[in-house]
Amino acid sequence: MRVFSDGFESGIPERYERFGQWPRGVARRARVEVCCMPSTVLKTAKMITLVAAREFGVYSALKHSNWRNERLLILGYHGISLRDEHLWRCGLFMPVDLFARRMELISRLGCTVLPLHDALSRLRTHTLAPMSIVITFDDGFYNFYCAAYPVLKRYRYPVTVYQTSYYSACERPLFHLLCSYILWKGFGKIIDSKVFTDHTGPLDLRTAGGVNTAAARVWAFARSAKLSQEERQTLAEKLADFVGLDYSSIVKARLFNLMNRAELSELVHEGVDVQLHTHRHRMPNDKAMFLADLAENREFLKTIGQLGARYFAYPSGLYRSEVFPWLSDAGVRSATTCETGMVGPDSNCMCLPRLIDGSGLSEPEFESWLCGFRSFLWSGSPR
Repeated sequence: MRVFSDGFESGIPERYERFGQWPRGVARRARVEVCCMPSTVLKTAKMITLVAAREFGVYSALKHSNWRNERLLILGYHGISLRDEHLWRCGLFMPVDLFARRMELISRLGCTVLPLHDALSRLRTHTLAPMSIVITFDDGFYNFYCAAYPVLKRYRYPVTVYQTSYYSACERPLFHLLCSYILWKGFGKIIDSKVFTDHTGPLDLRTAGGVNTAAARVWAFARSAKLSQEERQTLAEKLADFVGLDYSSIVKARLFNLMNRAELSELVHEGVDVQLHTHRHRMPNDKAMFLADLAENREFLKTIGQLGARYFAYPSGLYRSEVFPWLSDAGVRSATTCETGMVGPDSNCMCLPRLIDGSGLSEPEFESWLCGFRSFLWSGSPR
């Protein structure tokens, strides 16, 4: 079992923290993602293997094999970049043109895109269509509504959105993402930490590590000081002014907002499957607290017209086996993780793997997952 930190309550999940590009001029050794990326030699060897397998007909054979027909690939996405967010967190945000190319490839290869509930039912009865996949989005960012959904609608692909609800209800940008992005945009500056945290000394934004440390300190201060939503937004605005950013334009563009009730209601009316993702995007250790949070999430979904929320995604991929019976008792039929893999006939429905797609995943690798070949080469990271 892999456990990740809670993205909304305890900082950015480590897997997303490491996949980012930094402004031109940053030394390669300072880039955070270097520590988890495979060597150039290994990457090259993998690419040669993938290309050779495709050229020699391995992909084609797998597409129509009984093995692939007994397996389901669940694709996972988070955000679609509206500006340059993909340069800041390429594991969390994807450019819309890249997302459109992914959807076009799915169509060109003849994949069968199924609704989540239908796919899981067919998996149990061994009646999956060839190259079956499911498309999911976590969190329910506004960028899904304005950028991703139009692409999906063009191809008439069904989609499941796992919607966390607190920030949808309050209609404010996610503070920790907002501040981290602002500090990334302020790369190269040194600012007085006392103005934004309870620490003395500078916040050095001249290195990737310095930016990450600064973001963590600002977030920790907001939590320890128990700042209200209004106070957090004021702090973020002050931070943006200090680094020379137009705060109002970021807020107006809703770069880090979730969809609101009206937008979600519209999507539900159009047939989008909106499902459970906890209210505050966290996984409490206490059963009563966890179930209360889940119930609050479910009640919110009822207000947008989703009366049958029975499918769940663990926030930030964090899960524990003790939660499985809690979910079952709450009427949840399946739960998806951020662990990478394909769903097979023997998969535990309470910890289903997915392929979390991102800008760092090449098209050949993406195609190899669609046909199933990449599953044979899986060694811990799709990148």
